[in-house]
Amino acid sequence: MIEPRDEWLHEYGADPACQESYYFNWADPERRAFTLARIGYRFNVSKTDGLVVSMRDGRLELFYGPANLNHEGPCHDEDPARGLRARRFVATMEQPLRRWRLQIEGRRGMDVVFHAHTPAFDYHEHGGRLASSMTRAHFEQSGSVSGWTCFQGERHEICAWGQRDKSWGVRSWHSLEGWNWISGQFGADLSFNIMQTIERGQPLDNGFVFRDGANHAIERVAIDYRWGRHAHLMRQATIEILERSGARHRVEATALGSFPILRGGVWIEETHVWLRLEGAVGAREGQGVVEHVWRPSRRQLLRRAGRLLSVARVLRR
Repeated sequence: MIEPRDEWLHEYGADPACQESYYFNWADPERRAFTLARIGYRFNVSKTDGLVVSMRDGRLELFYGPANLNHEGPCHDEDPARGLRARRFVATMEQPLRRWRLQIEGRRGMDVVFHAHTPAFDYHEHGGRLASSMTRAHFEQSGSVSGWTCFQGERHEICAWGQRDKSWGVRSWHSLEGWNWISGQFGADLSFNIMQTIERGQPLDNGFVFRDGANHAIERVAIDYRWGRHAHLMRQATIEILERSGARHRVEATALGSFPILRGGVWIEETHVWLRLEGAVGAREGQGVVEHVWRPSRRQLLRRAGRLLSVARVLRR
């Protein structure tokens, strides 16, 4: 069971692949924006990784990635209540399992608060399945996000719905086959989260639907992608969700914008999506993100090099 103390950092063995990470995202339909933020620690190699990425009108407006930073002193000494830092990016826990403040200091700045409105959903407590290459502990929450960003010299007030997660343990990037991580937000009363990992070519399904004031564990998920100009670049998707309660939901997803991240030999495609859900709660529209992770060949990497260069151009602004 996830407890407030799990917001703090945990102890590990000697495996160099041990890590602990905090992740947040939010989609603001009125301002046509999607942003994600992450900070993580790799304890046994004394490294800190930070990342903030934002899109507006389907185009990348910020890619701030202070990664592979040398950490002074033991990572376990970090206190989230006093602020976790990766250069100018700071994530501060103001209330365990409830409220976090995310800031970027300086000219390209940000100051937002994530306020969770769902209980923490424990991927392991509810009997869902995860590939063995994933971390040993993982929880998720949906929430609201408010504040402001100023990434290209223009300040935008933020009033959005979003998702957060936290994971810790060993993540084996070299043996990871891929995953589909999807979050959808429809308001304070309805959201969903899917984590479909791949092991020996087979999908393992996990996640929840938040409705009627409670998290409902997912039994099975079917995802039908329609690709864009490249395979693995999503244009549209149909997602069928079966809860363990027997309730069913059908979700249609349409890409609004996407950006790539290459890490540990795997390609991470982040796609901001418009969503239409039909099922036990009727018909609702919302937004969210599809994170599609796969392992490309050398030839596939070369064909997609231009998309990685587009991120480099944003870094030079």
